Amino acid sequence: MANNVAPSTTLCLFKETRISNEAAAGSIIRIGVPSTGLTAPFSRSSGRRLVFNTTAKFKDEDSFAANLLASSGSIHFGSTKRYPRNIVWRVLGGKNTLELRSADLSKNDREAREATCVIQLVFSNIIRDGGVALADSEDQDMLCIFVIPKGSDLYTFTIRRDFFCRPSASEEDVYKWCKIFKPASFSIGTPYRLIAGTSRQLIVSLSDGRLLHLTRRPDDDGSFWQERTYSDGQWGASLRGLVRWQGSNTVRYDGAVLEQDTPTALAVSPDKAHALLVSLNHTLKVWNLSLAKSVFSTDLLGQKREPLEIPKVMLDPSISHKLQIFRDELNTTGDLYYALTFSPHDLGQFKIWAVRDADHGALGVRDMFPDLILRPPDPDPSPDSKAIWKVADFKVSSAGNGRGPEIWVLMRSNKHYRLYKLKFEIQNLANDWSENWSMTVLENLDQHLEPQVSSGGPEDAREIWLRYFLQPGRYPETVLETALSMYSVSRKMEYSTKAKVSLRERMCLLIASNVQLFQDEAGETDFKKFHADIHHEWMIFWQDVRDLNNSRWEVLSLAYDEIGNMPWLVFADGYAAIRDCSKIEVLVQNKPADFSGSLHLLETPSIELDDPDREPKLPDELAVLIEAASAFRQSFSYSLRQSFNTVLATELWRDPSHSIPVRMQLFYDRCNLTDEIPEIYVNDLEAGLKPIDGFNGLDTQSFLAIINEITQLMSTDASDLSSSKFGLKVLIEGARDMIDLHEQLLLDLLAMVVFINADIDIREQYPMERFDGTPIYAELLNLLRQCQMMQWLAKSVRVEKDDARAEFETADLTSGPTSSRANVSTILESLFAPDTKPQAYSQQSQCTALTHSIQDILKWAMGGNDPTITLDRVLVYVQCNLLANNNIELALGFLRYQPSTAWATYIKGRLYLLRRKFDEAAIYFKKAAYKLSCPAPGFDYHSASHGFLSPLEAAHLGHGLPSYYAHLLNLFESAQCHSYVASFARISLQLIPSSKTDQTTPLLVSLFQASLGSHNFSTAYSALTRHPDPTSLVPSLITHMLSNGKTAQLLSFPFPPTLHSAIEAFLLKRARSTSLEPNPPLENSPKYYEILSSWRLDHKDFRGAAAALLERLQRLQKLSAKPGRLAEGGDALLQGYLSVINLLACVPGDGWVLSGGDDGDDGIGGEKRKLVTIKDVRKEYQDELDRRSMIENGRFGFGYADGEGDQMDVL
Repeated sequence: MANNVAPSTTLCLFKETRISNEAAAGSIIRIGVPSTGLTAPFSRSSGRRLVFNTTAKFKDEDSFAANLLASSGSIHFGSTKRYPRNIVWRVLGGKNTLELRSADLSKNDREAREATCVIQLVFSNIIRDGGVALADSEDQDMLCIFVIPKGSDLYTFTIRRDFFCRPSASEEDVYKWCKIFKPASFSIGTPYRLIAGTSRQLIVSLSDGRLLHLTRRPDDDGSFWQERTYSDGQWGASLRGLVRWQGSNTVRYDGAVLEQDTPTALAVSPDKAHALLVSLNHTLKVWNLSLAKSVFSTDLLGQKREPLEIPKVMLDPSISHKLQIFRDELNTTGDLYYALTFSPHDLGQFKIWAVRDADHGALGVRDMFPDLILRPPDPDPSPDSKAIWKVADFKVSSAGNGRGPEIWVLMRSNKHYRLYKLKFEIQNLANDWSENWSMTVLENLDQHLEPQVSSGGPEDAREIWLRYFLQPGRYPETVLETALSMYSVSRKMEYSTKAKVSLRERMCLLIASNVQLFQDEAGETDFKKFHADIHHEWMIFWQDVRDLNNSRWEVLSLAYDEIGNMPWLVFADGYAAIRDCSKIEVLVQNKPADFSGSLHLLETPSIELDDPDREPKLPDELAVLIEAASAFRQSFSYSLRQSFNTVLATELWRDPSHSIPVRMQLFYDRCNLTDEIPEIYVNDLEAGLKPIDGFNGLDTQSFLAIINEITQLMSTDASDLSSSKFGLKVLIEGARDMIDLHEQLLLDLLAMVVFINADIDIREQYPMERFDGTPIYAELLNLLRQCQMMQWLAKSVRVEKDDARAEFETADLTSGPTSSRANVSTILESLFAPDTKPQAYSQQSQCTALTHSIQDILKWAMGGNDPTITLDRVLVYVQCNLLANNNIELALGFLRYQPSTAWATYIKGRLYLLRRKFDEAAIYFKKAAYKLSCPAPGFDYHSASHGFLSPLEAAHLGHGLPSYYAHLLNLFESAQCHSYVASFARISLQLIPSSKTDQTTPLLVSLFQASLGSHNFSTAYSALTRHPDPTSLVPSLITHMLSNGKTAQLLSFPFPPTLHSAIEAFLLKRARSTSLEPNPPLENSPKYYEILSSWRLDHKDFRGAAAALLERLQRLQKLSAKPGRLAEGGDALLQGYLSVINLLACVPGDGWVLSGGDDGDDGIGGEKRKLVTIKDVRKEYQDELDRRSMIENGRFGFGYADGEGDQMDVL
């Protein structure tokens, strides 16, 4: 009697990391495939190449599914490490488009290219199910794609890997790399399944049960294949495709009629000499390809069945996952390879067949365990369960490098699925099958619940929902756009995706337009109803988003990378990389009872404690703490959760003013845990801790052991790899998952520790001798600060400058409108992830390497293995990067995480300075002055600021207060804030001895210029007089003061005698260069002659004052004497005479001045020097009065005696 072997309890040792199937703008290249049919609907587009540079937007769910969701797909893993090696292929919903893209996590460090292009091959006919196969070419640089669409054609595409790296590479004529062949066998039997043994060997199963073997020579390009067909050798086999025998057992599938012996699963032996197949009639067969005959045949379960029983065990033709080939190098029994088959009948059974010599039939192929019934894992073994789980797919990895074979099994029930792994040895299969199964933690879409919105909360529903929808990595833009369109149709509203507004704004406008304000019974605006209605509309919109998003995660297949030893899941619009769980994830994802009997599956079955005298802890003991803490915090009410988070935020990001025990008690009191936690919850918590002896079994070392598992060191082994862009997305998604898990765990532990320390520990019935919450509390707060910072980094996005997009932007865009959509990434992805190298998977599986690489990113973001780099320093580093990239809004959001150190305070000042909040900036700068002026050995401000501080700016820090304030002066000077430039210049001058002119002179100049800019002329005068060369500053002072109408203040300054000549020279120069033309009038322009005269009067120089105004008078005389200006001059000329007469009357003696002379002397250049007395001026004044009188009486003639017009004929 057969022994039924079923898997026992399984541990969760693996975790999926999902990645959406999004493409960068301009990276999707659609190419029309040539067609042999003259009436094909797409024949006109054959060879046409389109580059899509816009985000896909669909009107409804049907168009969304038809254009975005795949009906089938998998991943081809190349046999070489040449980049790109992993190629995802998907048949899109319409089934006429084959999409190809790279899914490489890493590449060689010397590889500069990025495989970001997405190739879409559009066929004229739909692609057959099972009609796609990929293979590497012999030279490894080419990728061969084989496609059988409906019809009688076999397409062979031979493309360079450059197609995925450069858009221009696909501009090559499509007829050069696309070849079409019409196998004659396709006209008799319909092709059903296709596999590629190599790039020159294909095997096709036909609907009539025959096997078609296609081969080509090395120099053939796919336009011709050699055909060989294999049948079972019966005389009627050759006629089955032409004549359907009455009563024959057939199955209809995908428009074809399949015979019962049609192969549904195909595989080629490792030596390529044999083909193994599973037929629809529940039969395993082996064909010798060179002899063209069947050498072995048996029932999948090794049973002998009568012909009448065959219809009862016929296999589902839509499922081809029934056969896998693997090797076991560790096995010394002489078997060449093994075949793993699965039969869904008899509750589902696996069989392992050993192949020693297939040509010897039953002697060379045997059932290794005929007495064992190898059941698949049952995800829900409860007798009350109504779920029906089926094996959806399975893969087997060959043994090698000291590693045994592994089986990965994908179970499915409706939209739910589970992924299991079995690590086994052939000789010990019965025991391993029962005890060595492990499970993968999969993302449950049902857990994505809508956010909780409280009517009395501090945030309104709109902000909560927007933050939920727009969180990076949650929903693609295409899903939100399509859901908006669906929502507008359901509400009979117009919605245009062409509006030049952001997605965020369109969501707000569309949702809010369906809600109206109402009044309550008192006639007041009913805001409570308004907020409830808004929340209701967002809920309706979310349901559309949820349904669309869930359709994207319909699982299609399981793929396995033999080189990286890593499984992948392929979904309708995404993928999932399966990685190892970290140690802390193993503790969190498994229940304590799961560890019983499964510790042998763990690499380290125990966890060391900090105390060397203590015994190591078993994982199930720590899992008890974790499970109890999680259940305790989940019992919190919504209001208690809000209160807990508020108190925690204060505790994390404000400087503590109490000791840790006092802070713990205050935490307990502020959350009001005494009233919020009823005694029944306390009893539940104690029951949860019962496996470790309840509250008395609590141990400080156990808590610290859990905390230590979170803080792992980075790997010190440098690899020669770098992350691809796709790999970075995987790393960031994995980092988000890990950060979320760490934060939830720490919050759970914190809630339990605070409550136990303040409540349980004081009860007499619980001595708790080994528990002290103080060190646990301190460590938890430290890690929570890190986690919250990491959460912000992983959720905050910004636009990045990406040079790799340049080629896309310059590519031949033959599509419709283009999009300027920029490259958006999270801060964690752009700032920290590129600096970490992914771990190599040569000595470890890529499952393990991926987890360690994720941990490396998180550790690198916290300073790596350098103990001198503290969290405070990292926080400031991030802030500096944001400022250096001009991400001001992000920097404001990150401000709440900044520490209170002097370095952080200074950077706060820089932020407010960029925002032109000068008062706040000055406060922060002054607060940080003392510590930043002191030397900081080993601290490089330039590198610590991520280059935000230039080397010149960094040189001012740590070199004393004068240097620091001089630096601040320069900052405010660049911002043109003159008041603070003057302020910091005065402070610097007070700190520097006046003898150090090399330092004071620049400061005096800055003080002088800033004072002029702020119109503080008294300070400017003071700076001028202290300057070693005040003459150079005189022009600026005079110009600014006179232009601002401060003539009286200028004349009041007691300039030293050494500056008098310079001042007079400047005033005279400006007076002579200033026009006296009355048109256009310059009302506010300085009157330099009058000012110069006033200056000389203030210094008792009456003769000089008269000379200045006399020169002005002479210029006015010439101006009024020009043709057409006989009447001009007016009162200014007469007033000029009177002013000169009055001043000459004050001159001691006879009242004279010298007029005229060379340039540089008092007078107008070009005239001879002469003596002018007061009598001469009076005479000229009288003459001018007479002239004006004659003009007013009309007694004048026309014409001038000379060119100057000094004479005229008087009538």
